[in-house]
Amino acid sequence: MTEEEIQVLIEMNEDVWDSYLPYLSAQVQQQLALGSFTGLTAQEVVANITDATLSPAQVQTLITTSLNNYSRSITASIMEEEPDDTLYWYIGPLDGKTRDICVRYMSADKVTQSEILRMEDGRYSLTYGGGYNCRHKWEVAGKKSEFTNPKEAGERGLPSPFEKTKKED
Repeated sequence: MTEEEIQVLIEMNEDVWDSYLPYLSAQVQQQLALGSFTGLTAQEVVANITDATLSPAQVQTLITTSLNNYSRSITASIMEEEPDDTLYWYIGPLDGKTRDICVRYMSADKVTQSEILRMEDGRYSLTYGGGYNCRHKWEVAGKKSEFTNPKEAGERGLPSPFEKTKKED
């Protein structure tokens, strides 16, 4: 792992924790005040803080999202070094959990980095995919696999991410 890759991971984790820490702090303060007012033991206060903050599923979401965002950010940094005509496609499962924005990206088939950047939220998708728990990413286009199916994605009836850019071209 390079120093640059480590720095990206640190920055991404800082973003996640910066958004979560105010909530955690408020919960700790609230549970301490409640525990003091109602005469709870220290163990009961700690249990209430644990119950009021992150559930195991939420912790899993934070971890999974951070790792997937890290992987996508490494791919995005590699894309910067690739020739401008390198083709990419959006890969990942196409199922009932797939967000509409991910289906739209998957329906784009093979595109260049500049085309990705012109898509709605394209720059965001390079690092964050479709959001929390997203299982998709941009990857150098290769042979077909079970994780890319632009035709089926296009059949879902969502507008193409190129609607605006193709009209402008």
